[in-house]
Amino acid sequence: MTTTAYPQFTPAPFQMNTRPYQDAVSKIANVYADSMRANVEQLWISSSQIIVQETVKAFMAATQSCMEALAKNAASVQQQSFGRIITANQKAFEIMGQAATDTMLSGMKPIQ
Repeated sequence: MTTTAYPQFTPAPFQMNTRPYQDAVSKIANVYADSMRANVEQLWISSSQIIVQETVKAFMAATQSCMEALAKNAASVQQQSFGRIITANQKAFEIMGQAATDTMLSGMKPIQ
């Protein structure tokens, strides 16, 4: 038996208990999965809310624009209608005036 200044140790074979390691990996995977699920859910919900809000805004803007256009159209048609009624009244008075003139002149024709 030889003695040396430095003792030599034989390393014991290292055997890791795989069950705790698997549990840790599973827990870590669940933490990341929960985080990703929450991220996707938040993205989906917030995107859906934005789409709904923007659709409602667009619908309201279109409705308001349509109402404004309809009001302008109604005012224009009303103005044109009044113009036509005034023109019709003028023509009616002309016809009545002509009829009255013709009636008076027919009584003044020389007798032959």
